[in-house]
Formats: sequence, C-alpha cells, structure tokens
Amino acid sequence: MRPKPIEINRLIETGRLSNLSPIALISEKLGIRWLMIFDEYIYGPTPGIVEALDLLLTKLRPRTVLDLFAGSGALSKLALLRGVKHVRCVEKYAEALKLNLGGLRRVEVIEGDAMDFLGEGKYDMVVIDPPEELIDQLLKRVDEIREMFKLAALLWLGSWRDAGPRIKSLKGKRMTSVIEAWGDALAILWKRSCREKIKIVERALR
Repeated sequence: MRPKPIEINRLIETGRLSNLSPIALISEKLGIRWLMIFDEYIYGPTPGIVEALDLLLTKLRPRTVLDLFAGSGALSKLALLRGVKHVRCVEKYAEALKLNLGGLRRVEVIEGDAMDFLGEGKYDMVVIDPPEELIDQLLKRVDEIREMFKLAALLWLGSWRDAGPRIKSLKGKRMTSVIEAWGDALAILWKRSCREKIKIVERALR
C-alpha cells in the first residue's frame, strides 16, 4: 500500500492528531498543511531534527541546501525561512511535498529515491531525515555524503534510546559530532572551517 497525503486539519478534526502535538505545532509554525500517512502512521517533522537544523542554518548561513527524504517539506521550508537561496528536496512519495512547496521560488522538488542522490552534486549543507530502515545503509556511505557539502551535513540516526550501535560507530571520527535533541540521535558532519560554529550548536542543544 502506498503512502497518501492528508491535511493536518483533517487529522486534528478526526482526533488522530492533537493540535498541541509537536508535529502539529511545528507544521503550523512552518506553514506546512499536508503530511503523508502510511498504514495509519503519520510522517511529520519532529522537534529534534528541526531544532538542530534551525541552529545550523542560523550559525552557518548556507546559500544552498539539499534535503534528502524530504517528506512533507518541513525542513526545506525551514531552510527557506532562514534565507537559503536554493533548496533542492528529494522524496520518493512526493505528493505532500508538492502540495506544500510546489510553485515556491527557490525550491526544486524532485520525486525520486533519495539514495540515488548520494555523492551527486555539491551543496553548502545537506540534511538527511531517512526512514529508520535505511539509516545503516546511509552510515556505510558517509564518505560519499562528505563529498556533497561545503559546510556541514545533518543526519537523523533514530531515537537516542535505540541508536547505541550507530552512535558508537561514529564516536571519535574526525569532524563528526553526535548529539541528542528531544530524544533524537543526530550526527553532524562538518568541514574544519566550521568547527567553532559547530561547537556553539552542540552547546545550545545540551
């Protein structure tokens, strides 16, 4: 069964989503009206990756961002609101993404498999918010991800509680920070020139 788009207001009206849930509050703040739903599971922005990305965008001020596994487009919309000049977002099930961001200037929406874009192109920043079953594959391709950015990349590693082996695999690696934000485990890959600004972001998330 294929995921399908659904309006957030509809989810709230039918009681499947609280209007005070993090997904609803973040979506409202960013102007996101549509989410994807699959087997009654609602895919939407979570506070950990949103806060971490917001801090990175504010400190690093990238001009270009690649958003892989873009979902509803919430992270891409955040990048636009923080002044990014061009956002390229890739999502296999892109109906909600198109409804939310289609037609906006400075956005390129691509319907396709985000895994096919690893190692392709060069951007100031890359954000990767994958489904959990693909995280381990992505960690095997960290070197390819490093070739894609000029400043930093942000990668969701799953819930902090369950991400122990992934966290351990990245600990001690050069120009790599592993942080916890709102129960999420996140990896920041960065270039040497960004070291001091990444430290500021790490302190803010403690």
